[in-house]
Amino acid sequence: MSDDTPTLFRCPPDQKAFAKVYEYGDQASRLIMRHGTPPLPNTYALMYAYVARSDEKVVVAVDEMLERGALCQYEIDEVYNLHLRPAEEDHKRETINREVEEHLSSLLDLVGSSVENSDQFENALQQIAHGLTESASSSHLSSALARLLSENRRMTDQSRRLQDGLRESKTQIERLQQELEMVRNESLRDPLTAAYNRRAFDLRLDAELEAAQKNGAQLCLAIADLDHFKRVNDNFGHRVGDEVLKVFATVISNNIKGQDLAARYGGEEFAIILPATDLPAATRLIDRIRERMHERRLVLKNSKKPLGAISASFGIAQYVPGMSAADLIERADQRLYLAKAQGRNRVKADDTASDAA
Repeated sequence: MSDDTPTLFRCPPDQKAFAKVYEYGDQASRLIMRHGTPPLPNTYALMYAYVARSDEKVVVAVDEMLERGALCQYEIDEVYNLHLRPAEEDHKRETINREVEEHLSSLLDLVGSSVENSDQFENALQQIAHGLTESASSSHLSSALARLLSENRRMTDQSRRLQDGLRESKTQIERLQQELEMVRNESLRDPLTAAYNRRAFDLRLDAELEAAQKNGAQLCLAIADLDHFKRVNDNFGHRVGDEVLKVFATVISNNIKGQDLAARYGGEEFAIILPATDLPAATRLIDRIRERMHERRLVLKNSKKPLGAISASFGIAQYVPGMSAADLIERADQRLYLAKAQGRNRVKADDTASDAA
């Protein structure tokens, strides 16, 4: 290390391998303090990965947050869960896959046992056939018949056990498939609002962009942001703020089509992917969502104190061939910024705007 290295990072020769660790730790702590972010473990781990440049996706995500001028704890947790946190659903999937393997192994044992018994039955029939001649006595015939009946009962029992085993294995594997699908769905949902999360949004947007590029289909993206949401949290508390987020998510989901996808994009931001939708149709749909949200008159459950009108602003971008996901998001984000700058509670889509009544 150079002579101007801070004393904190001067290490004896056998500790030089840890110098960068100390340095990155100090940089992460300073970054957290500079932005006034609570020094939670998730935050520290994310900031450490950011200053260490250990994951390019983390660097890009944090840079985006810093460009917006604040480190939102929700977004910090989202990025951490997406890129750094050992996924709980991965552990669940491993457990389910292990159970599936065990059931398949049992199933193979059943099939193998059935094949073996079938071979034994065939051999027994051949032996009985060889032992019979035209001059066979009645005692030989009785003995052969008794053995044939015995072998038939044995095969019938084995066939019944095989059918029961197959039926049970089928039931268990279907149950595990359902559990696996539930785990997958949970990993793509925001736990607070039940809307899709950022991970689901990224996956779906990539898929829709690919489809639009191949088929020339229409595609629009809207980004929504609740107006003055900080006032709700400051005046009524974060628990009430959470309820407002749930209401907004419900309003969005109740007004979109089955092929559309609504995701919680940031703290109070939501993104809506609109496949097979042109810009005029997207604008009408999003403006209806804006109106529905503004029409809601929310009150506190206990005191019945009104929260007042809660509005949201929206930016819409239409896919143009050659656009990347980042291009489309940036375009929609720019329109959202214009909607905010022009008074909020409005939809801004390229050069058109729908204002509140």
